Amino acid sequence: MHRFFLDSDLNDNLQIAFTEEISSQITRVFRMREGDQIIVFNGKGKEAIILLNQIDKKSSLGTVIDSYLVDNEPKIKIHLFQSLIKADRFEYALQKCVEVGVTNFTPIISERTEVEPPSNTRTMRWRKIIQESAEQNGRSILPLLNQTQNFHTAIQDITEGSILIPWEGERNLNLKPLINDGLSCPICIFIGPVGGFSESEIDYAKFNGAVSLSLGKRIFRSETAGSVISSILLYESGDFDL
Repeated sequence: MHRFFLDSDLNDNLQIAFTEEISSQITRVFRMREGDQIIVFNGKGKEAIILLNQIDKKSSLGTVIDSYLVDNEPKIKIHLFQSLIKADRFEYALQKCVEVGVTNFTPIISERTEVEPPSNTRTMRWRKIIQESAEQNGRSILPLLNQTQNFHTAIQDITEGSILIPWEGERNLNLKPLINDGLSCPICIFIGPVGGFSESEIDYAKFNGAVSLSLGKRIFRSETAGSVISSILLYESGDFDL
């Protein structure tokens, strides 16, 4: 069944009026008919089966015929602090990290950031990408996108959990010993921009409790590094049942 996000309590027998955007998908993309069923989730852990009663490309109606709680979320919570990069690459990072299981995103501006802070329109687009990825991926809680922060402010504002910074200049520590020693949640991962973090930024982060680490012999692009380290952490936590 096709799956959509809807900000609703999704109680049984509730009448649902779908937005024009969802109605257009139902009619034009999926070519559904009255009597068909879809799945809706509210991003807060609840999901429902909806019977479509009326279909129109601008406004469709349905009824909740069954609702239930769903827990498809990772056991460990990962907060990704992604340095701003070109828009298409940043969007790729969001999409893949939602699919992996990241629960929280904060765009950051660091010393070598080469792009402007996002406009309101851009931020709305990013939230839409997160929503669509969550719809496709079966997430039960909608990941959060926070306001853009300066690197130093973001580091200072973290009061709990572990702070990890993959850095190409690190030679003495990789991820496995950190996992073996135990990490506290949320696990806050800082990903640098094109060109990486500067040494002064790494020193500042370490002074404030962060740990810099190596991801091995190869250097990952900014848009892929977050999904790589998140995948490793979730696999080691037992979240990927392979």
